Amino acid sequence: MPIYTESEEPEFARLERRHGWFPRVMLAEYGEAEPPEEIPEALNWLLLVPSARRYDFEDVECGLAYVSDGGGYACTVWDVSGEEDDPWAVFVVDDYGARLLPEYSIFDEDATEEERAAVLRRAGDELPDRLEAGELDRSGTPLHIPPWLGD
Repeated sequence: MPIYTESEEPEFARLERRHGWFPRVMLAEYGEAEPPEEIPEALNWLLLVPSARRYDFEDVECGLAYVSDGGGYACTVWDVSGEEDDPWAVFVVDDYGARLLPEYSIFDEDATEEERAAVLRRAGDELPDRLEAGELDRSGTPLHIPPWLGD
């Protein structure tokens, strides 16, 4: 089961573009883009984070792309962070939406640097294995991505 980590890899770049709606949701929600309509609730991943931290993010970055054996399932893993990595959230994004992985996310403003480092290290250690084991694979009806959120 291939895991891609470099944006120069064609499959990574393809999946990052495929799920490019994910960072555009934040731009629209933060007023940095002019959406022609309301963000569909099923796509608004900011609703998955604690409301007190919802508008504290600055950066959105795709860190991993995964394709299951046979190519039946594909997802990307996105890191969303605020100033000095506070808060930090990890999402799995696929054709069915975005899922917050709270076990790899830090919303506590009082978290120590050691606690942050431990969570991030655990994410780096565990996520590839969980992806390769198919633990995060899912199926269903793909969400409709409005053209203004798409490529």
